[in-house]
Amino acid sequence: MSVRGVYLARLLRRIGWRKGGIALLVALLLGGVGSRFVQAQLAPNMLQLADLVRQLGPELPRLLGMEQPQSYLILVQNNHELRGTGGFISAVGRLTLDRGKVTDLDFVDSYALYRSDGLYPPPPAPMARYMNLPVLVLRDANWSPDFPTVAQVVRLLYRGETGIEVDGIVTVDLNAVKRIFGALGTLEVPGFEEPITGETIEAQIVRLWERPAEGEVALGESDQGAWWSQRKEFIPRLTEAALAKVQQGGANPLQLAAAALQALEDRSIQVWLKNSVAAAAMQERGWDGHLQGADGSDFLAVVDANLGYNKVDAAMQRAVDYQVSWPKGAGQPGQATLTLTYTHPVDADDPGCDLSPRYGKDYADLIARCYFAYVRVYVPAGSELVEATGVDPDSVESRRGEQRTQVFSGYFILPPRERKVVTFTYTLPAALQPDTYRLLVQRQSGTAPLPLTVAVEGASLSVLVDGRVWSWPGEP
Repeated sequence: MSVRGVYLARLLRRIGWRKGGIALLVALLLGGVGSRFVQAQLAPNMLQLADLVRQLGPELPRLLGMEQPQSYLILVQNNHELRGTGGFISAVGRLTLDRGKVTDLDFVDSYALYRSDGLYPPPPAPMARYMNLPVLVLRDANWSPDFPTVAQVVRLLYRGETGIEVDGIVTVDLNAVKRIFGALGTLEVPGFEEPITGETIEAQIVRLWERPAEGEVALGESDQGAWWSQRKEFIPRLTEAALAKVQQGGANPLQLAAAALQALEDRSIQVWLKNSVAAAAMQERGWDGHLQGADGSDFLAVVDANLGYNKVDAAMQRAVDYQVSWPKGAGQPGQATLTLTYTHPVDADDPGCDLSPRYGKDYADLIARCYFAYVRVYVPAGSELVEATGVDPDSVESRRGEQRTQVFSGYFILPPRERKVVTFTYTLPAALQPDTYRLLVQRQSGTAPLPLTVAVEGASLSVLVDGRVWSWPGEP
């Protein structure tokens, strides 16, 4: 084992990791990852962790708070209500590391981060138009699908609310929670009717969400009763139980690290760090949630935002068909036709498609609502919109997007039991020609695996995109 590996093992033992499991793992990764033993024992994604730890090197003590305390925000995103970076920010936690130990871990309902006398920026135009939002508050700050952009907005809003400057921001959605708790094994959590596992946690969260706290009215008897007051209290319970199991040595560090890496790969966890070295490491791996369009390549990212104060994305089904041709011959701009099919499979009625906030009798009632969708399509800079159908005509817009992209957008409403087909037809930059054509598709964080059909100049392929990105004709 190298000197650096021995040093880190001692460091991690010193900062309170029980039984040295994590310390041994990281030390092996640093000092002996090239050995036959380690290569035989670690899965490929664990070798990614080895590379990351090696790249961070001297920055690790800073990130662990060995020089001064470090504060990290945890944004809990409910991807049943999609927003740009994955889901509505339902709760916000602040974790403080001081000399490697967790000295503070506190979660609050995202609605608590608002002051009537506070100064807030204006909201994105679609939120103002369709949701009647007067200002932008932290719970709605993840409008952009580019997480580094969102992190700067969240950092400023949080500092304005609390006066605290944070050193990093992490998103966690329900998919990540299922992965992490699956790796933790069976967990006893106060307030839950049965032990928690990765397979049952989502259903148990919903049941706890619906059950009134002692002395409160049942859901449905008051719009702002039990639902509102206790809908997020399970988050600190789950966090405390999970952290206790890890600190007491009851978790398998290899399985836990593998689950976290899988969540990073499918963007159910995204990480922004103020430390420039660490930020570059996250960006290099795509773990910082940035839009990944590349120069000289076609790019497609379909980003939905649920503007309906509901949880319809828990049931919404999506499919994408993308066709590219050069009808005017080589040297001329190619034409792209993007067809998006949305299916609302819930057998229910939502008379009038009421957009106003309302908390129904249970969680299922929030899923059996009309879908108020604002769709954005991120494409290469220089693309020009020809036509958009299936969205409200006066909602169609084309503008410059984040990370040197062009974005086309529109708004539509989809009732239960119905299907909506949305198309965007546009020309691609002239530099994209059939002999050198490449395509990178980035799946929106928080969405289910995406059925995708691509047809380019007669060649076609149908795939299920379940990772962060997918490329044509192969790995970029």
